[in-house]
Amino acid sequence: MKFELDIKTTLTIGGIIALLGGFYYSTQYRLTSLEEKVEQTSEQLNIQNGELIQIQKQLKPKKKATKATE
Repeated sequence: MKFELDIKTTLTIGGIIALLGGFYYSTQYRLTSLEEKVEQTSEQLNIQNGELIQIQKQLKPKKKATKATE
């Protein structure tokens, strides 16, 4: 059995492979970029949460002091 591929079939298969490869790598790049942004946002939220807890701790004694004077 002799197997032949003409130039049209070869180019078509090569084009499909290139298209799928490009899609895969661009998707991986975008996913990596989004993961980095999520990590940065998560770190920023953790910092802000810590600051909020400190502010709440500072406000609690002031609220108790004002209730005692009333």
